[in-house]
Amino acid sequence: MKKGWKITTVICMVVLVLFSSCSKKESSSIDGTSAPLKVGLLPLTVGVPVQYAMDQGWFEEEGLNVQLEYFATGAPVNEAIAAEELDIACSGFASVYSLANADCIWLADVNTTGGMGIYARTDSPVVAAGNTLSNYPGVLGSVETVKGKQILEPLGTAAQYMVESYAACFGLGPSDIKQVNMEWAPAFQAYQTGEGDLVAENPPYSYQMDDLGYVKVCTFEEVTGVDMCDGCFARGSIVESRPNDVEKFVKCIVRAMDDLQDEELRAEYTMKFYEKNGVAFSESDLAKEIKDRAYIGTDYMKQDGYELGEAWIAISDFLVSAEKITADAAPNIEKSINREILSSVTGFEIN
Repeated sequence: MKKGWKITTVICMVVLVLFSSCSKKESSSIDGTSAPLKVGLLPLTVGVPVQYAMDQGWFEEEGLNVQLEYFATGAPVNEAIAAEELDIACSGFASVYSLANADCIWLADVNTTGGMGIYARTDSPVVAAGNTLSNYPGVLGSVETVKGKQILEPLGTAAQYMVESYAACFGLGPSDIKQVNMEWAPAFQAYQTGEGDLVAENPPYSYQMDDLGYVKVCTFEEVTGVDMCDGCFARGSIVESRPNDVEKFVKCIVRAMDDLQDEELRAEYTMKFYEKNGVAFSESDLAKEIKDRAYIGTDYMKQDGYELGEAWIAISDFLVSAEKITADAAPNIEKSINREILSSVTGFEIN
């Protein structure tokens, strides 16, 4: 009798182990109906290829059950990644904090980030000072006119990097200026009503600042010395446990970026995308954005000198010096850049 009970117990244990193993395997796979891949994105240039791939049904073709969630800026995306509420994110500058601190993997560059700038009113002393820096011929202002100025900007984004780099051009630190946290649209509106001395803006608001006659005192590229790309990253645990799903997702995004090289198609689809997400873009604004921001499709990746995630290294140095991340966390950024997945997707070696 005892022997029979022992045999029964062993059989039950084996069944339980097998069931547990199957359950774990199923929860970490995607068959189109289970284990959703949760993706966070912004209603900006970087979000367009993701929504485009979704609308074309490409995720479904690959057997992926993708769930999209939109965020206003990158900071809440990072919070959702850290809380494991998202698996993958397509975001901008704020991504660097997840790469440094949240055990994440940079999968693909999505778009270049031209069109950002800092603006002043025509009667601003910053404008009156003109260019005082021989190393930065396109930058306006002086130590005296920039110090203490109140600048409207969304903190934790590329705008903050641009603003603090602008101040650094004059030998000023973050404590020498007053940074006021406002999202792109509220900052644009507030500046029209007289708030702030300067404002940092992103398309389409930067283009509208030009049209309204405000003076651009610098561009992102000149004061940072960086040609940055928005892009796509994932939690490291997702890349490890679901490598095939992650690769299929990247495959769909690259396919979308290749399609969107057609400027007519891109303009038509992007306008609908922005309208659906409540972003006010005129046709002329969109034409400027298409000129300023290229999608990193396969042809772009084949260009001599292209390197995946290249800008993050320079940015990590700045963030350490500005005490935004620790020196211990900085190496995580370079380690996070994974070229194997993109190389597999494109069929050629990615640097």
